[in-house]
Amino acid sequence: MKKLLVLGTTLLLAACGGGIDESDLREAINESNHRVCLPFELDVQDRVSDDKAFTTHLGAPEIKLLKRLANGKRANEHAIKQMEALVRAGLYKADKEQKVGQGEQAIRYAVYTLTERGEEEIKRGHHHAALLCVGKLKVKKINYFTEPTALNGVIVTNVSYEARMQPEKWANALLKEGQYKDLHKNTSTKTVTLMKTSDGWRDVRELHR
Repeated sequence: MKKLLVLGTTLLLAACGGGIDESDLREAINESNHRVCLPFELDVQDRVSDDKAFTTHLGAPEIKLLKRLANGKRANEHAIKQMEALVRAGLYKADKEQKVGQGEQAIRYAVYTLTERGEEEIKRGHHHAALLCVGKLKVKKINYFTEPTALNGVIVTNVSYEARMQPEKWANALLKEGQYKDLHKNTSTKTVTLMKTSDGWRDVRELHR
């Protein structure tokens, strides 16, 4: 039995090919990295007493934002710009403007409806806060990797790398200010275990998904 185990390990190591290409590791890690989803709230500044029941939380099926006050002054300009970015991304759809009241004294609302894509990209976090998926981690540098080793029937290597968040193009407008404005510049150290497969190196966690 021991001879069979040794033979199996030898064959597995031989199948590894005797070397690792860093570009293969980089590609495998980039494919396995999950999306980056951040807590995000709309910058709603203006309300009137009659619209307190309206939902303005990101991820809601319908969002209504006060657009003009009774005196004609524009309202929630920043929040509306945020929603326009989400509309361009296909996460929300802009519906027909709603009006309460008559004439020049009418109060106007911008109305948005959540799309199927929005349901995928906007998650519910703790305490009903929304998590907006804005990009993915990308490998900037491979620090080091271990020699391929046979473990539980597969060839594995442990990799240390530097990663940086790469935002989606539509998300740049939302992340260019506030607490996330420098997020795309920050690099963090990550580790991952990759396994050798018939389709190249893959994240070992895929075996358990």
